[in-house]
Amino acid sequence: MKTQLIATIYSLSLLLAMFANANAADWGNLKGRLVFEGDPAKPDKINVNKDVEYCGKHDLVDETIIVGENEGLTNALIYLYVKKGKSVEVHPDLEKAGVEPVVLDNKGCRFEPHVMSLRTGQKLEIRNSDTGIGHNTNAALFQNPDFNQLVSDTSPIEKVFEKTEPVPCTFACNVHPWMKAFVLIRDNPYMVVTGTDGSFEIKNIPAGKHEFIFWQENVGNLRKLKVGDTKTSRKGRAKLVIPAGDTLDLGDIKVSAKILGK
Repeated sequence: MKTQLIATIYSLSLLLAMFANANAADWGNLKGRLVFEGDPAKPDKINVNKDVEYCGKHDLVDETIIVGENEGLTNALIYLYVKKGKSVEVHPDLEKAGVEPVVLDNKGCRFEPHVMSLRTGQKLEIRNSDTGIGHNTNAALFQNPDFNQLVSDTSPIEKVFEKTEPVPCTFACNVHPWMKAFVLIRDNPYMVVTGTDGSFEIKNIPAGKHEFIFWQENVGNLRKLKVGDTKTSRKGRAKLVIPAGDTLDLGDIKVSAKILGK
């Protein structure tokens, strides 16, 4: 009896291990790095003409194109394209992603972060860390209601968006016209903002062929960008195959000044 029980437990353990391995093989990752090709120009300084005494202390620059560490193109977006009316399966580990609030701060007379993403149903807190300085947030959205509100330095604006947005949306401050941020709102977690070195990684994507959009604020969709063995379309999309249980590493993706509209 004891031998039979041990055999049964062993068989169940094998089945569970097989199920876990099969389940792991259904998902894969995407990574790479956007690299500016050429000699990047220094970003222009902002003409600070409002709240000069305070805002003028922060050495503000135009953040439209920022080349960071090791020529990395920062603040670009890579995200999964999903046809209207369709959905994508989400990995169990990512189901709860988007539960915690995300913060868009008015800090040093700029938005921090400059580019960000969040999921539908996730709370966005818009804060004002510039004590004594008035800011407003004017959000131009496509599928969700627009809003334009003053941001107190004592309590944040709280927003939850129910609909996915097809492209990143512009958030601006009318009080300080140089202030601008871009927010991508999607109903799945498969999106990423490139880091200061241009690197990006999206984990636990359903294995198989997908289209991904490559976007940068100066031109929007990055067209004719060589991504692996393919090029992005006029809509900035590249068809990529995510390997089961592995990572598709695109390596360094060179982004020329021409592609960026310069």
